[in-house]
Amino acid sequence: MAGPSKVEFPGQNKQRIRMRGTKHANEATANRIKRELAQLLEDPKGKLPQMMWKGRLRWGRMDPVTKTLNELDKVIKKKNDVRWLGKRMMSRRGDPVAKAFAGSLHAAHDEDFSMVGKFSSGSFGGATFIRRGDGKQGYLAGIQNHSHLTLRMLPWEDHAKRGMYFFTWKGGFVCTGPKPSPPDEWLEDVLARSRFKLTRDADLALPVWVSEGLDPNAVLAFDASSDGYVRFSFKHGPIVAIGLDALGEAAKKESSFIHHLALSMLPPFLPSILDIEANWTPKGWPEGKPLPEAAAEGIDKIIDAWQGLSMNEGLIAMAVRRAVLDAVDSGLLLGETWIEGDDFDAIKAGLASHPGSKDERHLASHMLVASMSEGPTEEFGIRINPRGDIGERKGQALEIMTGTSCGNILGPLWEKWGMAGLAGLGIEGVEAEEIWKKQNKKPQPFGTFLKSLDSARSQAQRVARFPSRSGDFTGAAGKVHDLVLQGLLEGMGKAERVATARHTSIDEAAASWAWLLAAGRSAGQDWHFEVNARDRAGAWLSATKTLLSCGEALLGANADGLEEFQSSWQEAFDALRTVTGESA
Repeated sequence: MAGPSKVEFPGQNKQRIRMRGTKHANEATANRIKRELAQLLEDPKGKLPQMMWKGRLRWGRMDPVTKTLNELDKVIKKKNDVRWLGKRMMSRRGDPVAKAFAGSLHAAHDEDFSMVGKFSSGSFGGATFIRRGDGKQGYLAGIQNHSHLTLRMLPWEDHAKRGMYFFTWKGGFVCTGPKPSPPDEWLEDVLARSRFKLTRDADLALPVWVSEGLDPNAVLAFDASSDGYVRFSFKHGPIVAIGLDALGEAAKKESSFIHHLALSMLPPFLPSILDIEANWTPKGWPEGKPLPEAAAEGIDKIIDAWQGLSMNEGLIAMAVRRAVLDAVDSGLLLGETWIEGDDFDAIKAGLASHPGSKDERHLASHMLVASMSEGPTEEFGIRINPRGDIGERKGQALEIMTGTSCGNILGPLWEKWGMAGLAGLGIEGVEAEEIWKKQNKKPQPFGTFLKSLDSARSQAQRVARFPSRSGDFTGAAGKVHDLVLQGLLEGMGKAERVATARHTSIDEAAASWAWLLAAGRSAGQDWHFEVNARDRAGAWLSATKTLLSCGEALLGANADGLEEFQSSWQEAFDALRTVTGESA
């Protein structure tokens, strides 16, 4: 039953309907489509892949590409028969490529190209085309945009799924049958269109293309390289090598080289025509010494991810270097430099690229030499990152990551190797122990620490004169002992603040008051102490004064008579312990 009639009013604009997926072509697009279709009509066979394979499939069957090409021959013979082309492009049977080809030839006879279709594919790219017939849109777009090197392979996608290989380049378009055999012209064109500047060495027997800075002979031999490169070994002979630095300069908007290669063939399965390897060793790695097996395994995973387009090309260089560094299971890694053992000069030279002062670098070198001399003692190695944090690594090696300052190297190593570092600076014995202990307990920035090392040495020498140390003894005698040492070595003001602080027992308060009386610092401080504590301190005052006097004499004594004054100090302390009732 007919629908209701539509009423139109004078001056009413007529409604225009545009098919979904189409657009009005601008002048440039219309001219391009017109030019492409004119070339298709003039030389239709030139737009088809050339069949390079002359064999037969199993059981003598004809390959699918040849069958399609035979069907296309029939269409080409009728290229000027618009009526016949109209029937062929709408037929429900027959080869689908031939159907789209007939539709494209039919469109080539048009004069108006104002309305065009839009096609877009994530793999093959996009283009505009003329919708004509019942052919697949992608096939129509590929046939009508033969100058688009990737899109023109799309009509042959089903043939590629059946095991046939296609290669496209500016000068040609071929099918090599079930065996992937890329022509030399294909490789030369693909490399020329890549974002890398590659040169070929004409003196070598095999074609070898390399990026700037690479030695073709070393690439051919796959020699170890501290600069590093990725090598593409094509199964028909040619070799292409790209330096890791060049790969690392990949711009986000530029397509991956792997992607570029893959989209020049169908199916885009690169392992069928080439093998990819990466070569990089740390600087200083012994010539002829193989890398650990874990390095090769790590690189293989990276290459697989790259081929699978799941890893950004700009990260390949960093990932390859990281895989090798993570696998190194011995020695010292300073950034990307490997040092085998306890070579002080080599370690110091390796630290030259790490931020820090000359003194910090010198001290760090001595500490690293000491750590390397001892060798690995744990199942896992150690990694120090630029923040100065320590982490475990699988290989039994000490790794200092690139960018780690000498100060951030010294911090984690100080507790274990600080004494060895001071010994390297000529500071040993009790003096070194005091300096190490102070820095370990209250760390200073190592730049500041080294600048004040002379004063620290002087203080350590003063401490070393005493036969006992603060904290060696407990009880009231120990409290007096520590206050006397603190007052003599750090200043009476610091000792006074400790003495007048809150006390946990009567004996501790009495010891503090005894020291204040002996040092002449008791004026106005009696309110801090109970009567019992002050009374008890009176009984200890004489022994406390004697210990303080012995300490002052010990600090001022010449080196020759030091032992005598040390004995007097020990006797005075023993007397104090007797008075406080704490003698052994």
